[in-house]
Amino acid sequence: MKVCLLLILILSICACSTMNFVNGPTVGDTIVREQWHHDAVFSLVELSKPFNTTYYCDDKQWEKITIELSAPNVLASASLTPYTFVYNPWTIQYECRENIDQ
Repeated sequence: MKVCLLLILILSICACSTMNFVNGPTVGDTIVREQWHHDAVFSLVELSKPFNTTYYCDDKQWEKITIELSAPNVLASASLTPYTFVYNPWTIQYECRENIDQ
């Protein structure tokens, strides 16, 4: 029981972080999508291809990109490898909108 409580405490205080990138004014009609980006060895090696906004937003502009290290990412990192931070997944949430620069 003490081990479970300690594990829950450690996971709840793990460094979760969020970075937001905003491109211009916010428009109401956006498409929001989410995917994981995979890194390894203290985020020094990228396992996923770099995020390409032109590819993922098709012919639209990107409005907002949120990169987050969330609790599920920390759990996946800790459960897949015996040593933490050998595998480092991040969640990328991106919003695309119609072009407003025309």
